[in-house]
Order: sequence, then structure tokens, then C-alpha cells
Amino acid sequence: MKSNLNVVEYDASFEKLASFFKSGNQYLDSFLKSSMALDRNTGKTFIFLTDENDAIIGYYNIGTGDVEYYEDGVRKKMGGSIHINCFALDEKYHGLLQAKTDDDEVINLSDILLMDCIDRIRELRSRYVGFAFITLNSTKEGYSLYRRNDFEDIEEDMSFSSEDSENKCMPMYYPIDLQ
Repeated sequence: MKSNLNVVEYDASFEKLASFFKSGNQYLDSFLKSSMALDRNTGKTFIFLTDENDAIIGYYNIGTGDVEYYEDGVRKKMGGSIHINCFALDEKYHGLLQAKTDDDEVINLSDILLMDCIDRIRELRSRYVGFAFITLNSTKEGYSLYRRNDFEDIEEDMSFSSEDSENKCMPMYYPIDLQ
């Protein structure tokens, strides 16, 4: 199910808009404002624009990776993954309620953007490449968003690669086939 959000691939024509983006997380803000957001070797960046295309509401960057597990002291590949390198919403939109479920669960704008990201990842899987997991390293502030959307804490015998910037983050995964 593709959302009706105004999400487009990020390119250099959006750099001026990116200069005004402020999520409250210095690393995530710097990433979008740097050349890394345009670097295909890092991942691919998608931005969520206002209807008028005059501001960036949020963005995500996705790349690839692997999930490994340890068995008898040996690391083994468990499956490929799409890794959400970055995910952020401008602080003006933090906590913006969109709806409530029948069970009274909150659906914020961040949930809607995450659903768009997951839909895009599922499309990649159905059309272009095989993998078993979606992985990410969550900040303390983003943890409840990912838990609400069925991401799990990485298990003790599992691992995936992380960047230095993700050292204080919590590794999480989402098993694609277990839905």
C-alpha cells in the first residue's frame, strides 16, 4: 500500500530546504545537510515535503546490510537487510497526532513516514532484491516509535554493523516474513 505522502528522492536541488531542517538531533540534521545524504555509497535519501514543496517535514536514508548470529563462537549470516541509516522529522512536527486506532493506540506523523519507508523497502524486496530484515539503530527519543511499529530489540546472539555515530543507539530489527 503506497501512501499519498509527498515523499521524493533527495537530490541537490533540495539542499537549500535541507539547510532549514531541524529535528533536534545534531547528527541527523548534519547528515541531511551534508554530502552524505546524496552519496549513493552511503544509501539513498528520501524527503517528505510539505504540499507546497517549500519545507522538508522529515526524511529517511536507507542502505543495505546483513544480520548475523553467533553459533559456537562463530559469526554466521542470518540474512540480508535493508538498514535505515537515518530517520528524522523536523521538530515542528514531533508528536503530531494523525489518528487513533480502535485500540486507542496513537498514530503520529512519524508513524506515517515510517510506514512510507517500510512500504518503499517492501517494494524493493518484491521487485529488486532479497533480504529478510529491516535494521536500524534507534536513539532514545525514537525508540517508542519503532516499538509501536513492531521493531524488536536485537537479540543477544545477533548483530549487524553500526557506524560510530550509532554507538549510543539501540540496535533493532524488523523480520520481514514474520508479519
